[in-house]
Amino acid sequence: MDEQTPGPDLVVLGAARSGTSLLAAHLAAHPDIDASAVKEPNYFSRHFDRGPDWYEGYFGPRAPGRLRLDASVSYTYPQFPEAIPRLAEAAPSARAVYVVRDPIPRAVSHYQYYRHYFAHERAADFGSALRQDSYYADVSDYRRWLTALAAAFPAEQVLVVPFAAVTRSSHAVAEVVCSIAGLGPPPAAEKQAAEHRNNVVRFRSDRVRRATRTLRHSRFYPMVRRSLGASTLRRIRSAVTEVPETPSFDEALASCDPDQRAALDALSADATAAVQDWLAAQDERLGLTWSAEWPQGASTS
Repeated sequence: MDEQTPGPDLVVLGAARSGTSLLAAHLAAHPDIDASAVKEPNYFSRHFDRGPDWYEGYFGPRAPGRLRLDASVSYTYPQFPEAIPRLAEAAPSARAVYVVRDPIPRAVSHYQYYRHYFAHERAADFGSALRQDSYYADVSDYRRWLTALAAAFPAEQVLVVPFAAVTRSSHAVAEVVCSIAGLGPPPAAEKQAAEHRNNVVRFRSDRVRRATRTLRHSRFYPMVRRSLGASTLRRIRSAVTEVPETPSFDEALASCDPDQRAALDALSADATAAVQDWLAAQDERLGLTWSAEWPQGASTS
């Protein structure tokens, strides 16, 4: 890799709320994978202006046979259309893993996560959020993101994974990723990886939420994460958060007007078809059967 254009060897770049944390945790357990000090450095999207030295600091020294992993789902966010081209320029041989979930349930889960955990979202319901901004729907526009990935990387460097395959066995999916990347199988780490399921939660205290956000955005966070370990941080998060009452999937959709429902249905049909086409070709090329696991039933967790 060019020293002036650092990049990952493996990148899990979306879609948000589709099991990326679970898969990334399983991959990070592999002894020949150097996971970023934080799951999502967001270098090619939010922090590109910080430069390659900043990004380099999230990884250990390069070593033969050891692959760098970046799991930043913001690389498939609509506000960062330059992220995938930047990634491809810095790491043209990278393996890109794109996990997909039923488009509308994914969008609803994304809204609920932003509203309750991050407290970024002020809209009181899903329909109101979409009336203000198409962001959650745009992240589910899989045809757009598959087109962008196909323009940036050869098809054999892109692995599209259905959400159902990850939730059924993140270990089995990690085995496929490692095999394609030229690595041996990952260790059995289902229990440890399961700790990284990002269910919708909220902080019990606004003060703790603000303090956590400040820490996560500070230059000390990677050091804290390395010192304590991701599992310890997860246990701390569990102690300071709670599961909020959230609308059911049907209740969330009921907040959408007829025009919004029609637009969501059209998006879902198109995105689902784009993934079906990709998975069919991928299954034939790799001997997989993931087409049978797409799409999966609705879930808002």
